[in-house]
Amino acid sequence: MMGGERRYKKLRGLLPAMILVTLLISSISLSTTIAQEGENTPTGPGLDWKIPTSHHLFVNGTSSPTDLNREYPYFTGEPPFITFGGGSTTVIEVESAPATETVVLSGEADVYVYASLISDNPFCLISQGPDGTSGKTSFTVWLDIGTTTIIDGEQSDWQVMEDGWERPYEFHVNATYDNVTLGEGDVVNMVIQSNHNCMIQGRVYWDAYQSATGAILQGNMLQPEMSVTTDANGLARIEFTPISPWGPDDYDAQFIDIVGPLGGWDEGQHMRTKPAEDSHIEHFETPHGSRLVEANRSALVWISNASLEPGKYMVDACFILKSGDYNEDCNSEDSDHIIAVYRFEVPAQSEAVAGPGWFWFISMASLLGYLGVRLKNRLLPWPTLVLLIVLAFATMIPAATLPELERGATRDESAAPPFSLLQHPSSGGGSISLNDLLSGHDALVLGVFTSGSPNAEQQKRDFDNASERLGDKVAFAQIATGLGVQPTDLDYYAEIMNGSWPLLIDESKGEVADQLPTRIADGVIIIDSAGFISSISAGSMSDQRIVESVEKSKTGSDQSMLNLLSLLIPSFIALPLLLLSFPRKRTEVPETALPPGAGLGGTVLAAGVGFAAWSIPIAILSFFTGSYWSFVEFLLMVWLGWQGLSLAIHGEVHEIQFIAKNIHKRLPESYRKWRLLPDFSRDVILGHWLAWLSWFAFPLMIPQGIGSLASASLTGMILAPLSLIAHCLIAGLAVLLLRSIATIMGPISRLIGMLGHKEAPRLWGCLLIGMALWWAIWLLVGPINNTLFI
Repeated sequence: MMGGERRYKKLRGLLPAMILVTLLISSISLSTTIAQEGENTPTGPGLDWKIPTSHHLFVNGTSSPTDLNREYPYFTGEPPFITFGGGSTTVIEVESAPATETVVLSGEADVYVYASLISDNPFCLISQGPDGTSGKTSFTVWLDIGTTTIIDGEQSDWQVMEDGWERPYEFHVNATYDNVTLGEGDVVNMVIQSNHNCMIQGRVYWDAYQSATGAILQGNMLQPEMSVTTDANGLARIEFTPISPWGPDDYDAQFIDIVGPLGGWDEGQHMRTKPAEDSHIEHFETPHGSRLVEANRSALVWISNASLEPGKYMVDACFILKSGDYNEDCNSEDSDHIIAVYRFEVPAQSEAVAGPGWFWFISMASLLGYLGVRLKNRLLPWPTLVLLIVLAFATMIPAATLPELERGATRDESAAPPFSLLQHPSSGGGSISLNDLLSGHDALVLGVFTSGSPNAEQQKRDFDNASERLGDKVAFAQIATGLGVQPTDLDYYAEIMNGSWPLLIDESKGEVADQLPTRIADGVIIIDSAGFISSISAGSMSDQRIVESVEKSKTGSDQSMLNLLSLLIPSFIALPLLLLSFPRKRTEVPETALPPGAGLGGTVLAAGVGFAAWSIPIAILSFFTGSYWSFVEFLLMVWLGWQGLSLAIHGEVHEIQFIAKNIHKRLPESYRKWRLLPDFSRDVILGHWLAWLSWFAFPLMIPQGIGSLASASLTGMILAPLSLIAHCLIAGLAVLLLRSIATIMGPISRLIGMLGHKEAPRLWGCLLIGMALWWAIWLLVGPINNTLFI
């Protein structure tokens, strides 16, 4: 009793230690489990494969074995067979198709043979003898991979057969191998010999689900490749290259899903259930197209219909193998198909060095700098200070139309970049330029597609239909773009196109396409006869829309003179001009009678003259300098900078003042005495500033609305001057509205005009210098840089 009590106390004393050891072991086990799970959790973008390492080759043939192939047998009835009798008999001698890829294999080779007696019969069981082989059956196997013998006459275990085909017996032979090469053109050869020690005949079966005689080879036999990219439109492009020693037909089907945006990279794993509706973007099966890649392989291509927003995504793909059990799909734990998960990120559009919002800094700096200079001489009246502050802030509205400063930047509303590209040999070879394509044509329909994109063929169908309706007056061409695109990549499509129009090959990094509005992505661009971009469409463009867009390009591409009125309302881009429009004195009744409407009409015509002083040179230049438009725009910025400097220093723009003075002195004396030169010249300069603001907001209003119209046809040559006059009159009407609004407050308006008529234009000149400098920098780092160095 005492001994038992001592043992109890001893065990009780050890209890804390036992608990501690148990907790320590549990902690170590739990930590190991968590670590293993953590190793399988994705932490960033990348590609994960799950590829089977065991590869089936099945005996095939209808009445006799003919070859080894990769087709998994699904037949469940009585399979084809060959009968064998007693003794040793070669029952199967087959080989695979020649390999088309070279692989090096290591692992194990297993050969399974399925056999039975010709019918249920216990005779073999009864006839067994003491030698251990009587009444039994075995199979001897020879297996060669290329020139290497893997199994050299190895014999399976002996078995007694007593059943028919419904319950076949499985015989197995195994061997190992290391670094065995299956080269291009090599075959896998298999010979099976029956060893039958029974008087009842037996049968060997193949090509059935329950009796699939064949070999299983281990090793890295399948080496598929997969990539996912997104273009400038946010469309995902999926490429899959099926690589197998027995060619791409080894891959039977595919199921692909784009999923996202993901909450984190840890969510980028294969999904064994259907993805949630809010994260499932698109599902693919049949490829949209294909393209040739390295080693003359074909890559299957899919392109999404939906544009992906910036964020994390994955492509979850299942590739069904012919040699895999179709009843076990990729969601099964025992799947012998390929699973690929490609995690990728769609980045936000590249951040510009500076956006137009930064112009507030230039505006405030101009205001403070100007006030600092002026206040050294004298103190400005507070209404003048208020007017200058409001003018500086109002300038932020037209400044919002300034482009973002970014290297290599382009914009939609511009001329097409000049280019000269090599043609595919099917188009005659040699290079062809944009001017060559436009020469003698009313417009150019230019298709851009990435190599292997199915949109290439869609564009061809649309172009064919449109060309039948448009005739020879419209040129068609396509540019194949993408990183490292080669002429051989286009051979397949060139055969389809059959020389219908020039097929151009972009530079190695897609430099030309990157300057177009489509960027390096599929799309169609309509370029008018003057070289300006008229219409754009992602992917392709229907033949009906092509016809409509070409017709519009002949009449100014929807550039409307009424856009000038929108500068007032609703955009308020012309608000700074309102602050420059306040009258300095009351308008008196003329001493000498003037024609009705002379005052209103005089303002409209004077402002129209100012608008014409800007628009006429632009219209003339756009007629023949479309290919060098970025340089023309740079010269315009130099001109604007000069005008701003002239206004800031002298309080006037000399060339505009010269025009106003020479027109004013030729007007009737009675009108000149009533409308003095300062009032007349202010109407002229307001029309001129309106022209500049219209260019900021609508860069192609004059180049396309006038220049392209004139270059389109003889009729356009006649209509263009009339259209230009109408633009000038509408601009004059806009200035008249500004002047009328500025007089609403009566004496207060005149007071503001008197106090600000010297200071406000000078500050406006400083602000114009800032806008001209911004545009000049954008042109230098963007379009001009693209033209000179790409």
